[in-house]
Amino acid sequence: MAVHDGYARFTAYELLLPDPEFPNRRLATIGAEARERGVDAGNPAAFVMLASVQGALAELREEGAGPESAHEHAGILFFAYHFWRAGTEVVLVRRKTVRTLLAGGAETVGEPAWEDGLAGRAGYVQLPQHLVWMESPDQPPESVDGFFWCCDEGGVLHLALVAGIRRDRPGFVVATVPPQPLAAMPGWGSGPAREGGGDFATALPGAELEGLVGIRTHAEVFKLAAVLLGRVAHEAPEPHPHRPPAAPGSGPRPSDSDPRPTRLPFAVL
Repeated sequence: MAVHDGYARFTAYELLLPDPEFPNRRLATIGAEARERGVDAGNPAAFVMLASVQGALAELREEGAGPESAHEHAGILFFAYHFWRAGTEVVLVRRKTVRTLLAGGAETVGEPAWEDGLAGRAGYVQLPQHLVWMESPDQPPESVDGFFWCCDEGGVLHLALVAGIRRDRPGFVVATVPPQPLAAMPGWGSGPAREGGGDFATALPGAELEGLVGIRTHAEVFKLAAVLLGRVAHEAPEPHPHRPPAAPGSGPRPSDSDPRPTRLPFAVL
């Protein structure tokens, strides 16, 4: 097993937190206010109007940052809150799993399994490092770390792709896509995602040798999420020890040049 299949990496959620007490200080307050006011925190528009959300955004905002910074932080804070509420367990997907599912090597999971397995839940799916790349005509490609997902009580799935987590720069890139009803996700998993075909193809150097995956359209985000979350809905990922193995011979472990391990609990798919 490759070392990067053996442990989950430091996440965008952990990078977002200004200090370890932020969830107890800010995210718990958001939940309490939403319950007190009867606000559906699963609705992004209602979520951002909460006073406690505005307080959290003020703390996250860097000094001198413009108004666009608040908008960007609001989007990721929505997913961070629901990820925290759900218990902060990361689902790490192995390379073999990604390739098998994208190649159509698994049975499509039907709508009832989605409703039963995902409704009212949230999480973070972490992809193999440097396997999936987000591409756009006017920006350099960014390595996709994974995606946040949150399904509200009305059966609507919210997704945010996370990319650009690198040692040589702070922060990360977040790309949100339009929400989708859970009932539509099985169709996204089995249908084409690019006009004219070639779903997930990329012209990046070494793409064929390394089996790289490219994402250029919203439809490809939906399809990627559909095949992976369909598996999560259908079968529980395998729990994994909290930290990478440390004893010689006990399995892969990170070196100084490898990605920093997460401190969050994780399971493997």
